[in-house]
Amino acid sequence: MKFYFIAGENSGDFIGAQIIKSIKKINSNRINDTSFYGIGGEQMKLAGLKSLFDFEQINLMGFFEVLPHIFRINKLINKTVNDIINSGTKILITIDSPGFTFRVAARVRKLAPEIKLVHVVAPSVWAYKEGRAKKYSKVYDKLLTLLPFEPPYFTKYGLSSKFIGYPALEQDFYDKTQDLRQDFNIPNNQKIIAITPGSRKTEISRHMPIIREALDILSSTTRLTAIFVQPNELHVNLINKYLVGAKFDFIFSTERLKSFAASDLALAKSGTNTMEIAASGTPMIIGYKLNYLTYLIIKICIKIKYVNIINIISNKEVIPEYIQSDFTAVNIANALNSLISDPNKANLQTVNTKEILKIIGLNNKRPPSSKAAEIISSMLLKLEN
Repeated sequence: MKFYFIAGENSGDFIGAQIIKSIKKINSNRINDTSFYGIGGEQMKLAGLKSLFDFEQINLMGFFEVLPHIFRINKLINKTVNDIINSGTKILITIDSPGFTFRVAARVRKLAPEIKLVHVVAPSVWAYKEGRAKKYSKVYDKLLTLLPFEPPYFTKYGLSSKFIGYPALEQDFYDKTQDLRQDFNIPNNQKIIAITPGSRKTEISRHMPIIREALDILSSTTRLTAIFVQPNELHVNLINKYLVGAKFDFIFSTERLKSFAASDLALAKSGTNTMEIAASGTPMIIGYKLNYLTYLIIKICIKIKYVNIINIISNKEVIPEYIQSDFTAVNIANALNSLISDPNKANLQTVNTKEILKIIGLNNKRPPSSKAAEIISSMLLKLEN
């Protein structure tokens, strides 16, 4: 049983790792006959993936951010397609990162149509580019979606689609206790703010000057410690450059969930990390800034009012969003201060977000990754028989 996985960023790396672990459980009687190849990060490697190269090489986002790397990316696509075909796998599972994964899948469909193609995390056709649903239906055999309203967008074009929920929500989240604060050696008279400036260098470079200024403003009225949460230590030095002479205390942590639960509030970049923060019972605000030209293109195409999934499902701004020109130091400082000064407002946000999270997988009896593993394993077993 050979499985080929491709993930292109940290959230996909986690999803892939969870699915691999679930596949191993389901096929425990054939564990010595089960192998996993592909492209992933540290979590997928620890789960048993033999990675062709590290996914940092394809961890890019945005139209104009990708352009300088286009020739290198094309070479990696060719290398990946050749490896898939030569691996002897009968099934390819791609996870999110459509800029890379869809191109690989389309080539494989053309060159090796006998290989079954599964994609996890539906492209946001409900937000913009609905035509992509038709394109995906021509390439993939199965689509596993994280949101309950997504399958109909694809089934109408004949693509078999199944809602599984958010694998990120099946983690063991910490309860909020004073012990967590003590683990980080942070005094009781300080507010703790978890910061996720991004996992890409371009994100960090755009976000950190604004984050630094906002925290300097906030620290003039509030004693605070900022926990900069990073998936690894690669970008700590880059973030540190923006913190020279900071007026607030700060630390770095690779323990995401522990950091989120220990914090009084959070400033989060848009993405899966907001689900983890909400599941940790921590109120937050969301900030994100794109390359200006990329933002203009998305702004023209976008069909929704919000960027965060919790707000999209709620159809209202449960979590405050500060995107592009709204992502300023003054706006961020004021929004954080609002959550600090109004505990009722902060508590209401955490109550509302947890109700939404239950819809998409929080505390479900059948974890999303287990559902995905059953579907993928079943497809491969049918091919073997």
